[in-house]
Amino acid sequence: MQQHLQAFREELINKMKELTMGKVVKLEDVQVLLSDSVRIRDRSRVEDMVNSLVRGGKEKLQMISDFDRTLTKQHVNGKPTLSSFCIFSQCRQLPSGYKEQDAALFQHYRPIEIDPNISREEKAKHMVDWYQQAQKLLRGFDFQTEELEEVIRREGAELREGTDKMLQSLQAAGVPVLVFSAGLGDSVSAVLRYHNVLFSNVHIISNYLRFDGLQVNGFQGDIIHSFNKNEHAIEKSDYFQVEDRLEEFLKHFDIVLIDDQTMDIVNGILDLVP
Repeated sequence: MQQHLQAFREELINKMKELTMGKVVKLEDVQVLLSDSVRIRDRSRVEDMVNSLVRGGKEKLQMISDFDRTLTKQHVNGKPTLSSFCIFSQCRQLPSGYKEQDAALFQHYRPIEIDPNISREEKAKHMVDWYQQAQKLLRGFDFQTEELEEVIRREGAELREGTDKMLQSLQAAGVPVLVFSAGLGDSVSAVLRYHNVLFSNVHIISNYLRFDGLQVNGFQGDIIHSFNKNEHAIEKSDYFQVEDRLEEFLKHFDIVLIDDQTMDIVNGILDLVP
């Protein structure tokens, strides 16, 4: 029975390829790309990329995504959602004084991270300093990671609408998904696990807590920050600053979404890929 289903699936994929190979996809074929929340710098370039994805098919596809306010929503009812590090900071078993010290680091380094007048190279140095200082706070106390899911249930950590559909379809097609996050990997895993989408094809590269027994002892491996995730990363701003910096974003990205809380764009394109 399983072999029959596999053969049927392969036949269906081949037929879909036959139907799409000779067709040139236009933006109009992905209606969500025409919505008011979408800004596109170069229509022909986006069409070329979509057609390249369609020609390659899902067997040649891989997905790379950020996590905080990318897989998760940017805000709920106008309130910014918790980042993966903020989820951790809400845990009740953290030692006295941790939150205050961590908040002080944020208040010092966050303005540097988003300042458009500071070079990427200079920002990268400050980000390393920030993570090293944060790592010093993560030593010498017991911590049970199960509380992360308790915080998620209590405070909420909503995925963008359609994220479950996207990850389910990619898992069914055997497409590898790489979640590359400068946040806290333990929280990233907990959120995806809570929403039942931490599938075997999903791989997370992030900053994970290192433990000596039950005691926290900094991070595992090299620190991943917002300026070494990939060579094309640009500084992030809060969701309500996007329109003010639209031209800057369009210099770096082919498609820019304004306050879009869904995965409609991704799912609309994936639906075309056989």
